[in-house]
Amino acid sequence: MGLLLKVILLGMLFLQTMIIRTPSDNNTLLSPDELARLLPARLEGFNLIEQNKGRMIQIGTLTYSMTERGFSKSKRKVTILLFDYNNASIMYRQATGKWANQVSEDNEIRKQGPYPFEGGEGWEHYDKIRNYSQLFLGVHGRFYLVLTGEGIGMEGLYAICNQLNASSFPPLSHAVADAKHR
Repeated sequence: MGLLLKVILLGMLFLQTMIIRTPSDNNTLLSPDELARLLPARLEGFNLIEQNKGRMIQIGTLTYSMTERGFSKSKRKVTILLFDYNNASIMYRQATGKWANQVSEDNEIRKQGPYPFEGGEGWEHYDKIRNYSQLFLGVHGRFYLVLTGEGIGMEGLYAICNQLNASSFPPLSHAVADAKHR
């Protein structure tokens, strides 16, 4: 009986470590399905090609979630990736920190530089020859949002970004005493 009780207790402990915290917890990590609800279900002028490809990723003590959604129309394609780094702030800093050292440029080949928006910081990149555009956004010190447009100029990607209303995403919440958040 003692061995059975130990096995049950160990199983319960294992399950507790695998449970994603609910939004009422102090250290909330959104599931891929919850992240998908932050993305538009449709974009005007495009057809949905990928409803939701999401997953939870754990690297050592760091855990984050991500989701992806794609749209297309003729030869134009939009891909939206959204990461929740609430429990992996070092990953967020690595993703957004490189922008401070990047050089802005605007020439006949490309345009790239900071992209300011309400609720965070960003970087834009546009390959003028291939008509390939990207916006990288850091939102509330927590979310990393990547919008990619193939056959879409920056103005089109800006319009899609405005539909997301990223400034309304949930704020950062974590246990400051936890070393992985420093």
